[in-house]
Amino acid sequence: MVERVKDAAPRRADIQDDAAWDAFVENHAQAHFLQTTQWAALKALFGWETTRAALLDGERMAAGASILLRRVAGLGIAYVPRGPVVDWADEMLVSATLEKVAAQARQADAAVLRIEPELPDSPQARRLLLANGFVPTQQTVQPPSTIVLSLAGSEEDVLQRMKSKWRYNVRLAQRRGVTVRQLARHELAIFYQLMGTTGERDGFAVHSVDYYAAAYDLLTPDWGAFFVAEHDGEPLGALVATACGNLAWYLWGASSNRQRNRMPNHALQWEAMRWARARGATRYDFWGIPDAIGQVAAAMRGGEGAGTPVEAMPLDLEALPSDELWGVYRFKQGFGGHVVRHVGTWDKPLDPIGYRVFQVGAAARTAVQQARRSLAARRSSQEQAAQWQTVNEAGAWRAALAHLPVPHVLQSWEWGQVKQQTGWQATRRVLQSERGVQAGLQFLDRQLHPRIPLRVGYVPKGPLLNWQEPDLVAATLDEVQRLARARRCIFVKIDPDVVETSDAGIRLRNALRGRGWRFSAEQIQFKNSAVTDLRPGEEALLEGMKSKWRYNVRLAARRGMTVRCGTEADLATFYALYQTTGERDGFLIRPFDYYRTTWETFLRAQADPANPAGAALLLAEHADEATPVAGIFLMRYGERVWYFYGASSDRRRRDMPNYLLQWEAMRWALEQGCTVYDWWGAPSDLEDPDDRLQGVWQFKQGFGALFEPHIGAWDYPVYPWLYRAYRELMPRVLDFLRRHRGQAAAAADA
Repeated sequence: MVERVKDAAPRRADIQDDAAWDAFVENHAQAHFLQTTQWAALKALFGWETTRAALLDGERMAAGASILLRRVAGLGIAYVPRGPVVDWADEMLVSATLEKVAAQARQADAAVLRIEPELPDSPQARRLLLANGFVPTQQTVQPPSTIVLSLAGSEEDVLQRMKSKWRYNVRLAQRRGVTVRQLARHELAIFYQLMGTTGERDGFAVHSVDYYAAAYDLLTPDWGAFFVAEHDGEPLGALVATACGNLAWYLWGASSNRQRNRMPNHALQWEAMRWARARGATRYDFWGIPDAIGQVAAAMRGGEGAGTPVEAMPLDLEALPSDELWGVYRFKQGFGGHVVRHVGTWDKPLDPIGYRVFQVGAAARTAVQQARRSLAARRSSQEQAAQWQTVNEAGAWRAALAHLPVPHVLQSWEWGQVKQQTGWQATRRVLQSERGVQAGLQFLDRQLHPRIPLRVGYVPKGPLLNWQEPDLVAATLDEVQRLARARRCIFVKIDPDVVETSDAGIRLRNALRGRGWRFSAEQIQFKNSAVTDLRPGEEALLEGMKSKWRYNVRLAARRGMTVRCGTEADLATFYALYQTTGERDGFLIRPFDYYRTTWETFLRAQADPANPAGAALLLAEHADEATPVAGIFLMRYGERVWYFYGASSDRRRRDMPNYLLQWEAMRWALEQGCTVYDWWGAPSDLEDPDDRLQGVWQFKQGFGALFEPHIGAWDYPVYPWLYRAYRELMPRVLDFLRRHRGQAAAAADA
C-alpha cells in the first residue's frame, strides 16, 4: 500500500517524466503493462492520443492512470486500459484518483471516460465504481475473464501444477525436436506470416505488419519478448509475452497448420513462463477465456472476487462448444492456475448528451457488424452452394480424391472392391460446388443376416475433407447420417485421421457429440498412429534414427540379410509367416483368401503407373535359409505409404531382419515419390505401460517415428435401442470366436 500524508488528501499533479511513471507502475501492486509509457507510445502511432493523470503524496507518486484519447464520430472518448493504478482498498484515494482522471478527460474534451481496471469482480468493487459515477457496459475492449497461473517455486513445481497430459506434451515437444528461441527484429516476417495463417484459420483480423514491428521496438527487450517455435528450421508457432511488476501476460499467439503433433504451442507457453520467471514474475496471465466461465468462477466464490482453481470448475471439457474462445480455454486450463474474472468495463458520462449519442452510435455499430457478418455468411453459403453426387467409375473417383486433402488408402476404389468381395456394398459420394470437389466419402454397408433387413455402415478412414471448415464438416456429417438412414443401418462408424489435439480435432469431437455420435467401443482400425516424414531423404532419415537402430540396419546387411520385392507367387509364403506371428503374439488371423484378395488387388494396382494406389511385398531372406524369414506388406495411395502387415519367423531374429525390412520399406516409399511413411498403429495412451502396443511403439520410435493421436472411431446410432443391443452382443460373439479358435488350435496340437 502506498503511504499517504495523515489527514490530508493527495495533491494533484501531472507527471511528465516517463521513467518515473514506468517505475511507479512496475513497483505498484496493480502493475499492468497496458499502463506503461511503451504501450501508450504504441497506441499513439496508430490513431490514439495519450495523456496521464497522477496524484502525489508529498514527493511520492500515490496513484494515476495512462489515458488513451480518440474521437469517434466527433465525440471524444477517453480510455484507461487496465487502470487506474491505485490501491483499490483505499476508497478515499480511489475517489480522488477517479476524479483526477475524469478531470483530465474533460480537459481533453471527452464525452465519456471508459475504464477497465485490474480489479476482481465482486459486489464491493461494483459498489465502489457506482459510488464514483461509473456505470457498467457490455462493450468490452479487454477480455473480462482469464486464467492466472502461479510461477512460484522451481520449474519442476510449475510443471507439476500442470495436468499430466500438458506436462507430458511440454516434454514431448523437446523430444520431437521442437526448439524455441526469441525472434530478431529482421525476422518479424516469420511472426506476421504465422499470425496471418492463424487469423485466416480461426476467423479473426490481425494487425498490420507495421503494428507488430512497432510493438517489437517498444516492448523488447525491457517489457516483452517475441518467441518462435521451430523444427529443423521450419517455424511452427510464435508467441509474444510481456511483463510488468510480478505479473506476465501471454499477449499474442500464432501457429502453423503443419506438424501440430510436435506440440509447438506447449513448448512456446513453457518457454514464455521460463522467461517470465527469469524476469522476476510470480504469476502468468493467459489473457482471455470465455466470459461465461469467468462468471461461473466468480459465482462459486460467493462474489468475493477470488479466483477459482481450474480443476474445481464444474465443466465437462469435452461437451463445451468448439467456436470462439472455448477451444482456447481447453488449451489454457491444462496448464493449471485459477480462473479470474475482472470487474469488466465501466463508463463515466462526462457529457450526458454526448454519452447518449455515443451509446446510440455504439449500438448502431454493433448492429451493422452483425448484419455484415450475416450477409457475408449468406454470400459464402451461396458461393459454396454444393450438391452431393454419386461416383460410379474408378477414374472419376480417383480424380475426386486427388482434389481432397490426405486421401487414405481405405477410401480408395481398390479398397471398396476388396470389401465388396466380402459382403460389403460401396457407395461413393462427392460434394461438388463451383469451387470444385469439396468432400468425398466411400460409404460401406452390409446386411447382418440374410433374413434380417438391417445393416451396419462404415466410412473407413473417412470422410475426406478440410476439417478446418465447420460448414463443410456439418454438410458432410449430414450426408453420412442420411446415407445411414437410407441404407437402413443400425449405426454408421467413421474414423477419420484427424489429430485429436488439433483445433479441428477438438471442434470435430464436439460437433459429433452435439449430433448424437458416440465414441466407439469397437475401434476397428488403430486409434493412433505414428508417422515419419520422408522428405529429408535417406541420409537424414538414417541420422534421425536412434544409434542402436541405425546399427541394427547395417548389422543385418553385414550378416547376410537381403530384402527383395515379392510377387503374387510369394503371398502364400508370406501368409505362413503371418500365421506364425499371430500365434506367437496372440492376435486373430483370418483365412488366406481374405488376405489374398486384398494383397493381389493392390499389387496389381501397383503395376498401373497412372493409379495412385499400389502396394509392395518385401521379404527378408538369408542364403542359408530355404524360405524368407520375415516380410512386410505396404499399401500406398498418392504420397503416403502405410505399413499394414508385418510377419516374421523365429529364425534369424538375431540377424535383425525386421530392422532392414523397415529401412528398405522407407527407401521403396521414397522411390514411389511418397512423402509420409505411416507406421499404422501406436498406443492408445503413451503413459500406460500396460498398453499392448508399447513394445511396437518403442520399435517404431527408434526409427524416428512421431506419435500422431487421432480422434478414433465414432458411431452414429440410427436406431439407438438396436445399437445398444448390438454393442452388448458383439463382444460376446467375438469372445466366443476367440475361445472357439483357441480350443480348435489346442485340439490340433493334441
